[in-house]
Amino acid sequence: MGRLLFLGLSFVIILSLVALELASESGVFSDLSGEHRYSFVIPNVPGGRSAPEDPQTLYISIMAPNVRLKEAIKNSLDNVTRSHGLRPVHVNGSITDYDLRGRIVIVYLPVDFWRDGFFSGEYGVSGILYYSYPGDAKTFVELTLSRNVPEETGETLEKLALELSSSSLRRLKEEHILNQSVSVAYWWNLKARVGRLRGGSPHEMIAKEIASRLDQFLKSDESYEP
Repeated sequence: MGRLLFLGLSFVIILSLVALELASESGVFSDLSGEHRYSFVIPNVPGGRSAPEDPQTLYISIMAPNVRLKEAIKNSLDNVTRSHGLRPVHVNGSITDYDLRGRIVIVYLPVDFWRDGFFSGEYGVSGILYYSYPGDAKTFVELTLSRNVPEETGETLEKLALELSSSSLRRLKEEHILNQSVSVAYWWNLKARVGRLRGGSPHEMIAKEIASRLDQFLKSDESYEP
């Protein structure tokens, strides 16, 4: 009897410790992620032209599934942009109106989900971050509008990221743009898990993760600026 009681108490203690760990857990994870980068400055040859018109301005377009996430991403991107000495300008209309006028960054998140557990909550999104130093907005809009994807998956997002990179570079070469730089990151099920005892905003956690990737792209471009 005493042994059974001891085993029962030990089991309860172990379950309590596991529950405490789950309720205290907090972090950002993803099932699939990756990126494609290309940066090169062509020497100033006849027929070539520099882009964008104003390299110190970063035009930002955010396509997010809810207002809280969009606001969190906006604030995080603004902080990163200003830390590099750039001026963030948020675009509410068509991003193609700013094609090659300034640097371009587009956050495209077509999928989101929420899972409410007993010990923790989990909010997640899937999508891409597109950054173009010369400000190639036209390629992004034309490619995304021409897609025929019945259901978004990790494979379709990975394919989109690769096509954006290759299509943008092709356009920049055809138009003899000297500053050929494009970076695309993608995530499938980028999720922020917040334990009940930990607290915090999953929207802000995801926003900071996305902004950190833009920070890397901007740092990489600094060595290629003419």
